[in-house]
Amino acid sequence: MESYDIIIIGAGPAGLNAAKILGDAGRKVLLLEKNSEIGPKICAGGLTRKSIRYLNLPEEIIDYKYNEIIFNSPHFRSSIKFDDIFFYTVDRKNLGQWQLEKINRAFVDVRTNTHVVRIEKDFVITNENQKIKFDFLIGADGSNSIVRRHLKLKTRLAGVAIQYKLPLGAFKDFEIFMHSKFFGAWYSWIFPHKDHISIGYGYPQKLFSPIKAQKKFEHWAQSKNIDLKTATREAFLINCDYRGFRFGNIFLSGDSAGMADSFTGEGIYQALVSGEDIAKIILDKNHRPKKIRAVIREKRIHEAMLILIICSWFFRDLVFDGITLLVRIKLFGKTLIRILS
Repeated sequence: MESYDIIIIGAGPAGLNAAKILGDAGRKVLLLEKNSEIGPKICAGGLTRKSIRYLNLPEEIIDYKYNEIIFNSPHFRSSIKFDDIFFYTVDRKNLGQWQLEKINRAFVDVRTNTHVVRIEKDFVITNENQKIKFDFLIGADGSNSIVRRHLKLKTRLAGVAIQYKLPLGAFKDFEIFMHSKFFGAWYSWIFPHKDHISIGYGYPQKLFSPIKAQKKFEHWAQSKNIDLKTATREAFLINCDYRGFRFGNIFLSGDSAGMADSFTGEGIYQALVSGEDIAKIILDKNHRPKKIRAVIREKRIHEAMLILIICSWFFRDLVFDGITLLVRIKLFGKTLIRILS
C-alpha cells in the first residue's frame, strides 16, 4: 500500500495552498484532483483585495480591477469610486495553474482524474481501487465534499449561485442589483472579465424554489434588456454551514468546511487561509489558527447582517433603497466596502 504523510483531496485554492506549505516543509504529500485539469471551476471569479494581498498575484493573472461599484435598488442607482482598487476578477484556470507552479514537486505528488470513493481511518480508496495510507487527511474538495460526508456532517445552510457568461458588450461596470421582488434578501451581479461578462444571482438552497428563482431572474434580465439566449449557463453550490475544521487527523478547509460567506458569497480567501492554517497545524501542533478564527468572526458578522435584511420582510426594499442612497456618502461607502472586502 502506498503511504503519504498527508493526502489532500481537491486541488482548489485551499488544497494547493496547503500542498505548497507542506511540500516546502519537506513533508510527503499526495494531492488528488478528480478533474483532468487543475484550476477550472464554475465560479464568478471575484476576488476581494484581501485575497490579492494574500496571494500577491502578478498582473497577468488578473482580468479586471475595480475602484468603482454601482449599487442598484428598486428606486435608486448610486456609484461610488475610490482611490484604491478593492475588487478584482480572475480566470480560475489561470489562478489554479499559477498556484500549481509554486508547489515543490519533489515532495508533492499531484494526480488528476483521481476520484476518492471511500475513506477509512487511515487510508483512502480511489476510483482505480488503489488504497493509499495517510497520517493526515485534508478535505479541500468543495461544497460536495466526500470528506465532509465521511465525517457525517450534514449541510443545512447552503446557497446556489447561477451565472451566465455573455460576450463583452454594453456592460463594462461592476454592478450589484438589490430588489426583493426578484432576489429576496440576496442580489444579482455583473462582473466584467477579460473575455466575457458574468451576470448572475444567488439564493438559499432550502428556502427558494430553483424554478421560481430562475423565472424571476429571467424576468429581471428582460427588464434590463439582457439577452440570455446565447449565454452559457452555469450553477454552483456554496456551502456556508460551518461546523468546525479539525476532526482528529482529518481536516476540512474552505467550502468543504462551510467557511464561505453566506452574505457576499466569497469563498476563495477563506479557502486560502484555511489551507494555510491547517498545514501549519500539521507541521506544529501548537500553531494557533488565527486566520481561520478571523474568517469565522467575519462570517458571523455578515450572517447577522443577512438575518437583519431577511427579517426586514415588507420593508426590505426600503432597506435596499437606504443602502443605495447612503453609499453616496463617502464615509458610509468606504465603511461598507471595508466590511465586505
